[in-house]
Amino acid sequence: MKVPLRRSQGSLDVEMTPMIDVVFLLLVFFVWTSSFEQPEFDLPSAVAQPPTIGTRDDPADAPPIEIFDELIVRMIAREGGHVIELNGQPVRDTGELESRLKEILKLGVQPPVIVDPEPNIAIAEAILVYDIARVAGADRVLFAANAE
Repeated sequence: MKVPLRRSQGSLDVEMTPMIDVVFLLLVFFVWTSSFEQPEFDLPSAVAQPPTIGTRDDPADAPPIEIFDELIVRMIAREGGHVIELNGQPVRDTGELESRLKEILKLGVQPPVIVDPEPNIAIAEAILVYDIARVAGADRVLFAANAE
């Protein structure tokens, strides 16, 4: 049996230049095709108003839309019961609280509703206010936490 002769072959060098060129071209492609700006329609704007040409409604008669950052429902303990306040305004009962929350949420905004009971309010009452806010249509209902 004849043993094959080893022929001296060239060295097996890996050429890095073509690979660097390909990586550079991919980098340029991804930088050019990416978008670093938010689309205009995603940004909130009080300047953009719907056109009023051809409409019969008088824009002066419409109430201004108030933007709410958050809705705070405070539950304050008083002698003989408790008082509910929505953003500092007293509310007679839970039915009125639900109707006010529905009116605010009908505007199309979804501010977080923060339930802030005093420490001596029963947890059942706080959960009832939480449930009322969820029934009114609030997506985010949170409880206030003490700094302690």
